[in-house]
Amino acid sequence: MVTKKNQEVQIIDGSFLARHVGKELVDFLTSDTPKEFIESRPIRGGGTARYVPGWRFTERLNQAFGFLWSTRVINAFRDGDHVVVQGELSFKIPGRTIIKEFPDGTKETTIFEGLEITKAQFGGAEVKKYAKPTGKYKAGDEMDIGNDYKAAATDSKKRCAVETGMFLDVYSSRSTEEEGPGAAQLEVLYMRGKKAGMDEVQTDVWVEGQLGKKTLDCEDAELMGLIPTLIRMAGEKK
Repeated sequence: MVTKKNQEVQIIDGSFLARHVGKELVDFLTSDTPKEFIESRPIRGGGTARYVPGWRFTERLNQAFGFLWSTRVINAFRDGDHVVVQGELSFKIPGRTIIKEFPDGTKETTIFEGLEITKAQFGGAEVKKYAKPTGKYKAGDEMDIGNDYKAAATDSKKRCAVETGMFLDVYSSRSTEEEGPGAAQLEVLYMRGKKAGMDEVQTDVWVEGQLGKKTLDCEDAELMGLIPTLIRMAGEKK
């Protein structure tokens, strides 16, 4: 460690990313997920899928960025029995000066200004309903739409955090049962496509033009991210 003008300077090697934000931070974000962080849940078609609870993401973000991070909801809407939230995750990287020493004794000094990094992603959740009469509620009544939006916002935050490398070893290895969009998401997509004047085949072609891949290769959140555009297209058609 070298001190220059009361500033602590770290001498490191590594990629540009590691040099810019700090090797320790990069290693921390991309480290293997501790086994005790990983839980499982049932998925459609049988079987289970691994996941990391939302509070673990919050804990890890606090550890990584010292509370210099925030989330913001850009857009939120309901479509049938689903709610979708488009959110942002932002975090700040303080400025730093890096001095690299070479074998011949020469030094290279690189000064990085502080910066703010923002990730944006869609998250979704199903609207929870009572399965049987409970108190004053009857079967089919919605339980708490606020909690559903909160779940969608948490899903959005998690997807943003994964893009930084956080818990990527869990979320990059999706099981075959979980690949592709769910039936409910496809139903919403095609319904909105129909209102925009397209049949299912035309909607599939449109999706591929928007996302660069076939509908069945998309994730739920990717398709839900297209719904606002389809709603706008349907409105323009009237």
